[in-house]
Amino acid sequence: MLEIRIEKSFKKDIQRDKKSGKYSDKDFELLKSTIISLQNQKIIIQPQHKRHSLKGDLKTFESIHVKNDWLLIFKIDEKYLDLVMLGKHSQVYKKFK
Repeated sequence: MLEIRIEKSFKKDIQRDKKSGKYSDKDFELLKSTIISLQNQKIIIQPQHKRHSLKGDLKTFESIHVKNDWLLIFKIDEKYLDLVMLGKHSQVYKKFK
């Protein structure tokens, strides 16, 4: 099982999304189960999650769709699962322009 490290940007994103009212408790449970699956390095993640590696300046990171337009950006190495960002496409990729 990987140890979880949480970036400051991820903490801010969680707070923003909780305050927004756009996401239900069920959505946050889905996020939690997705993180647990990644932490346990489960190979099979549902196809609707569209897990993929990123390109360009973000090539060391991966993305997974928690919901259609709600992305979790993360990085996995031998020992850690780094939770980097959470948000809509426009919110996440705007930070890297």
